Amino acid sequence: MIKLGIDFGSTYTMASVLENGVPVTVQPSSITYNYPSIVCYDEVKNKYFYGASARDKIGKPNIKTYRGFKMLLAQQNDESVLSERGYTGTNTPEHITELFLRHVITKTLSNLQEDKVDLLVLGAPECWFQSMQTVDARGTLRDICLKFSDLVNRFELRSEPTDAAAFCVWNYDQKQKRKFNGKILVVDYGGGTLDTALVSVTHINEKIQVKPEILSGIGENSDKKIGRAGIAYQEAVVRKAIAAANNIPESEVLTDKQFDKAVKQFEDALVADCEYVDDIFTEYEAVPEDLETEQFTTVEYGGGEIEIDFAQMKTAYDETIRGSLKRVLDESVKGLSEGEQPYLALVGGFCNFFLVREQIRNHFSLGRVNERVKTLFHKEEDREKAIAYGACLLANSVIEVCHVAGFGISMAIYNGRNELLKEYAIRYGQEYIPEKVYFLTDSHSAIIPMVLTEADKFLLNFSKSSDDGVIAEPKPEFANALKKCTKDSMLAVVGFSIDAAERIRVHIFDYDPDADDGAYGTSITPKSVIALSTFKGSFHNIKIPKKGVKYEV
Repeated sequence: MIKLGIDFGSTYTMASVLENGVPVTVQPSSITYNYPSIVCYDEVKNKYFYGASARDKIGKPNIKTYRGFKMLLAQQNDESVLSERGYTGTNTPEHITELFLRHVITKTLSNLQEDKVDLLVLGAPECWFQSMQTVDARGTLRDICLKFSDLVNRFELRSEPTDAAAFCVWNYDQKQKRKFNGKILVVDYGGGTLDTALVSVTHINEKIQVKPEILSGIGENSDKKIGRAGIAYQEAVVRKAIAAANNIPESEVLTDKQFDKAVKQFEDALVADCEYVDDIFTEYEAVPEDLETEQFTTVEYGGGEIEIDFAQMKTAYDETIRGSLKRVLDESVKGLSEGEQPYLALVGGFCNFFLVREQIRNHFSLGRVNERVKTLFHKEEDREKAIAYGACLLANSVIEVCHVAGFGISMAIYNGRNELLKEYAIRYGQEYIPEKVYFLTDSHSAIIPMVLTEADKFLLNFSKSSDDGVIAEPKPEFANALKKCTKDSMLAVVGFSIDAAERIRVHIFDYDPDADDGAYGTSITPKSVIALSTFKGSFHNIKIPKKGVKYEV
């Protein structure tokens, strides 16, 4: 059996294994090292196509094209967005994601002549760990992975920029022949998300340990756009060009088969002519208004050809990307002391785009060639492979990454004045050990017993401020499981654990006033253990802020 790392990207997906101590990609074919994250469905033949095969069918008759499905996992209930992009009936983002990942894992096993994956480490966007609006997307992805028991024994979900940081520090140690100690700021910009991770790196017992310090991200879908990254940018450029050619508002340009085909043609041109793009933007950097005289490419739409010029590409970037990128870059360095300069790791396909690279360089006052940027990578292609490589290194225990809780959780308790005490068994941003049970404790570290009743409520928090906690009421199935624990006594000790796949378990113990507090969760067997699914599947009446607050560890 193998241990596998997968970078499930919004645009491309890669799989990686360890060979002779070095991570390598498992190529789907002899001509490419990745899978386009695209699924096509032939409505006549009732047949699905994946990756490169699907990409070749975009825009053809009887074909429905599904892309951006990873980011749409966070919008399973937004029927207007899903319907416009063809996600109807059984072909939901969850179903399409399951089909696509099963194809990637099956194809990888076949290419390696293996029967099963022992451990799969799968990357998840950091922005999913930052907002209650998207946090259940990782739960959905986890539940999808649980369906692969015929292919995978165990799996872990990891933050994508943290995966990339793991590869960066390993690569530095290998190539520089000395140990990296310090901080790395990973900027992971792909097709659907912008994620950053400021991590500290130490060496303990000959192993590299990577600890996330500030994690930040943005990728929420809005205005029917897929995230705020490469796909959103490509669609914005094409939409702007079509609107200009037809003298209509951009909002009237439909996201249909013709549009999908035009976006594909523009994306192909960006990849094929990246050096030309660099040259033109460099030449007109001082006089950007002259860019409209420079045509970049044409795409097919409405039975004719639509011209796309560099001015439209620049304007779309300023409107769609620049502000979001600046906000995340500002957020990502708040934990640095004055004068501290981390190494920079620019990963993900969209980081190769000229305007993205220039904005990052200008933001950090970097020259065109800078040691803090170039030292972590020795092959440019490794920037796109860094997440898959890092996931592979983690799967094979070559590098250790501290687990950090993306939420705070506890049972709600009230004082004598019926005021909610916002204390947590597991705190947002806390480093935790998978499977270890954590309890709510008082100022003397003594475990606080709780009263279990039908009306039990939980305290959830997706912010580093404990005051931002919200009350969550269990849904019937969860509430009934709790109720069974009140048969003999209402008073109980309640603990919480998180496993490597981010699953939460609630551990309920009979309260023994004479028991050693330290015995709970170890020598005492819990009366009941309740596994939670997604937050929305476990709780109702949750009033939560639209966006989470970034945290520091």
